[in-house]
Amino acid sequence: MKNNTLVVLQREYMTRVKKKSFLIATILVPVLMVGLVFSSAWIANIGGSKTSFAVVDETGLYADAFVSDEYDTFEYVADTAEAFADMREGKYEVLLWLPAGSQDSNRQHIKLFYEKTEPSVTKLDKIETITETRLRMELLQRESDIDQETFTYINNAKTDIVSQNRKTGERSYTEVKTILAYVLGFLIYMFIFMFGNMIMAGVIEEKSSRIIEVMISSVKPMQLLMGKVLGLVLVCLTQFLVWIALTSILMLVVGLLAGGSVDAAQIAAAQTGMPADRMPVGELQEMMMDIQSIVASLHIKQLALFFLVYFLGGYLLYASLFAAVGSAVEKEEDASQFMLPLTVPLIVALVITSNVLQNPSGPLAFWGSMIPFTSPIVMLARIPFGVPAWELALSIGLLVIGFVASIWVASRIYRVGILMYGKKGSYKEFWKWIRYKN
Repeated sequence: MKNNTLVVLQREYMTRVKKKSFLIATILVPVLMVGLVFSSAWIANIGGSKTSFAVVDETGLYADAFVSDEYDTFEYVADTAEAFADMREGKYEVLLWLPAGSQDSNRQHIKLFYEKTEPSVTKLDKIETITETRLRMELLQRESDIDQETFTYINNAKTDIVSQNRKTGERSYTEVKTILAYVLGFLIYMFIFMFGNMIMAGVIEEKSSRIIEVMISSVKPMQLLMGKVLGLVLVCLTQFLVWIALTSILMLVVGLLAGGSVDAAQIAAAQTGMPADRMPVGELQEMMMDIQSIVASLHIKQLALFFLVYFLGGYLLYASLFAAVGSAVEKEEDASQFMLPLTVPLIVALVITSNVLQNPSGPLAFWGSMIPFTSPIVMLARIPFGVPAWELALSIGLLVIGFVASIWVASRIYRVGILMYGKKGSYKEFWKWIRYKN
C-alpha cells in the first residue's frame, strides 16, 4: 500500500525548496553572518573618529593628565575665551573646561562645550576615567602622602573570580552562558514562529485555492497534516545544514582573500575595543586560551544536539496547531484571533528564561522546562548551566507526549476545517470538531 504521508512530505519539501524565497534566505543568511564577523574586525582595526579637545584646567590638578594619542588630541589653553575663539576658527571641536572652585571634597565638576558634533559616550567615559584617577591620586597624596607609583599599583588592583566544577575541574564562564541562554531561547522562539507561520500560510493558500479538495479525496486528513509538518521539518534541517556549510566555506574563502589581514589580534580587538596593534602579545595569547577554554566548557556538540532535539520537538508541537488554525480560516488576517493561545506560552517561556538565569535549578525553571509548551525555550536556557540526566529525559519524554497530543487535536480540527467554507471558525466550533466521531 502506498504511503500517502510520504507522498505529501515529498511534495511539501520539493515545493518549498524550489521557491525563490527559500533560495535567497539560504544564501543570504551565511553571507550576512560572515560579513558581520569580518566587518567587526575591520572596524576595530581602523579605529574610531579622532576628536580635537581644548583643555582649560583652572584647578591645576590635571596639568599632564590629558595626553594626545591616535584617537584624540588634547591641547591646553590658557582660558575659556581663547578656547572659544579657537573653536570658532575650527581649531578645536570640543572645549573641556575644569573650572576653579568647582570641586567638592571628593568630586570634580567638568563642563564640555561643542558646536557641531556631540562627543560620544566612549569619549565621555575616557575623560571621566582620566579625571577620576587623577582626583583619587590627589586626595590620597593629600591625606596620606602616598606617591604616584604606589597609587597606580593600588588603583590597578583587580579581582579575578574563577567558578570551577569540583569533580571535573572544568571552569565555568557564567557570563558567556547567560548570553548563550538568551540567544538560544530567542532562536527557538523565532524559528518556531517563522516556520509555524509558514505552514499556516501554506494551508490557508491551499484551502482558498481549493487545491485541498483534490488532495483530500485521495489522502486522509491525518496523513496530509503529518506530511505537511514533517515536510517542513526537512526543509528546516536542509536550510540549517546549508547555512552551516556555506558559513564555513565563506569564512575560509574570505580569510584567504583577505591575505590574513583579519587575524586573531583583530578579532580579539573587536571583542575588547582595544586597537589590535596596541594589544600586548601576552594578553592576546591569554585571550585566545580563554576563548578555547570557553568553547570547551560550553560542550558545543552536546549543545547543538539538544538545540536540534528541542527545536524539532517544539516545532512539531506548535506547527501542527498552526496548521489547525490555518485550516479553520480562509484568509491570514482571520487567523489573528486564534494566535493568542499559541503566542502566550512562548512569551511566558521567554519571561521564565530571565528567572532561569538567576536560579537555573529553581522550581519555576524546573516546571518551565517540563511543560511541553515552554520546555523548548526554558530547558535550552538551562542546559548550559548543567541539568541532571533524568530531568532531560523527562522533559524530552513529556515533549514527545505533548507533540502526539497536539497532532491528534490538530488533526481533528484539520479534517473538518479544511472543507469548511463561508463560515469563520471559533473556539466553540473547534471543540465540536474535536469531539466529532469518525
